[in-house]
Formats: sequence, structure tokens, C-alpha cells
Amino acid sequence: MHVKTQTNEGKALMGNRRNFIVKTRIGFSPVIGLYTANKNITSGSRQKMSFCFSIKEEISISKRHRDFFCIGAEYMFHGINFKSYYFYADSLQLYTADRERFTYDITMHEIDFPIQFKHSFTNETNSLSSLYIFGGYCYRWLLSSRLAVSENGNDIINQSEKITFKNPAFSSINSSFLNLGAGFQKNNLKTMRAVFAELQFKYALSPLKVYESFTPSNLYFNGHFIYITVGFKI
Repeated sequence: MHVKTQTNEGKALMGNRRNFIVKTRIGFSPVIGLYTANKNITSGSRQKMSFCFSIKEEISISKRHRDFFCIGAEYMFHGINFKSYYFYADSLQLYTADRERFTYDITMHEIDFPIQFKHSFTNETNSLSSLYIFGGYCYRWLLSSRLAVSENGNDIINQSEKITFKNPAFSSINSSFLNLGAGFQKNNLKTMRAVFAELQFKYALSPLKVYESFTPSNLYFNGHFIYITVGFKI
């Protein structure tokens, strides 16, 4: 009986290893936004609360299960505050220090599509834990944005806004990231599942810009991001 049980467990484990070729990674990330706005017409840039949900398919591309191809989708919510100018209709556009007193509050929703390669320093089918690095390309798609402008806490504008990329890819609401990261993974050898933690840097290839009749000209801001991700692989 004992031998039979061990044999069954061995067959189940081998079956899990064969099914290891494709796995799904689900993660949640608090996000640190490294924003810089055009310093000629803004001041005091700072990030708003930001986070990301991700789901990726991980495909093993080596016999030893140390190299992987990952593709999926990520939803990110992020935003920025800064001081800048606001020009009322028919007013002179004077760029004097006393006029740079309006608070711009911008929030954005976007979907990103990462294409990444991951390298693990150990075979993930027979190691209880593993360290890995990953990197690649990410296509960005801005879904919607909102802009509020206030003076001394009193709203002047609060509206949906079409934020666009200064250097777009295919359309004004599309651009790209380059990304690089590292992670630690705790593996369950019986089920071939895992939990993981990652640190990732995303470098944006284009600034974002805002253009309205009341905004100063050339109002743009850069935003690179640091992701601190926890998740599980099933």
C-alpha cells in the first residue's frame, strides 16, 4: 500500500511538471511615480496614490524551466499634482511668478500590455525558492483621464480630459515603457504553484501633455514608475 501511494504521488508530480509549460501570474502593485513636469511653467510636482493590477501568462521556453516568455495585461491608476498657470477667456497670457498659483490635479487610467523575458537562477520545478530577473517592452493605452484646476482650494475646472502622449505610438493615446525588474519566488513542488514578490522599474518613452485654451503652452510631464509587486502563480 505504501509503495502504491508513493507511485501515485510520483505520477501526479510528473503530471504537474508536464503541465508547468504555461502558468498564470496574478499580481498587485503599489506604484511609486517619478514625475517631473515642465519646470518652466510648473512647480511642486508630486504624485497621487497609484497602483496596478496585472495578469500574465508565463510560458516556459527552456527544458530546465529557467527561461520564460511572459505576455499579459496590466491596469494602472496614477496621477500628479503641480502648480501652474490658468488663463481665463480673453485674458493676457502673462507668465509672471504671481500667476503660477493654480493647482492642477490629474488622474489617469491606463491598460498596459507587457511582453517580457524572465530568467530564473534555479530550476523552478525542483527548487523550493528561486531568484529571477526579467525585462522587456510594454505597450501603453490611456483609457481615460480627469483634470481639476483650483485656486486656494476652490475648483475652477473639474472635467474629463484627453491626456495625450507628446511622442505617441500609432495614436495620441498610445506609447510605450521599457522595463526591468527582479523577484523572489516561493515554489510549491507538489502543485507547481508559487507566490512571489518583485521590484520593477518602468521607463516611459514619451512625456504626457495637456492642451486646453486655459493652460499654458507646452504643458507636459514625464512619469517613470517603480512597482513593488506581490502575487501568486497558478
